[in-house]
Amino acid sequence: MEIMRVLRVVSTFAVAVLLAAMAASPAAASASAFAEPGAVLNLSWSAPAASNQVFTTTLTCHPTGGGEEWYMDAEAACGDLTTAGGNFESLPGRLLNCEGVQGWAIRTTASGHWFGQAVSYDESHANWCEARKKLGWVFIF
Repeated sequence: MEIMRVLRVVSTFAVAVLLAAMAASPAAASASAFAEPGAVLNLSWSAPAASNQVFTTTLTCHPTGGGEEWYMDAEAACGDLTTAGGNFESLPGRLLNCEGVQGWAIRTTASGHWFGQAVSYDESHANWCEARKKLGWVFIF
């Protein structure tokens, strides 16, 4: 009889633990569903000599997304930024031959946060090819 009583107590305890875990799961899932992304970056590029038009978008990473549905490849942009640890000076860029490429100077800017660290970037490039060569996918929108 003593064994039966112990089994009942253990079974009751196991059921209570299981019910508590099940009750906590939806709360944890909904909390993570509304968690802030690891990175939110406001990006812009312009060709000041060509026009006063400035192209802007918001890129989110971890999870990946973009403020504009026409962002060329947000996943590739986030991949480049992840490789660089969010540091624009360390972006992998692209192997492009820009020799002889003509065009207006391009200005690229970024602000926001990368996993809690403030991001502020502002740089001018000789032309679009040079910008892409250095910055990879990040400003292709």
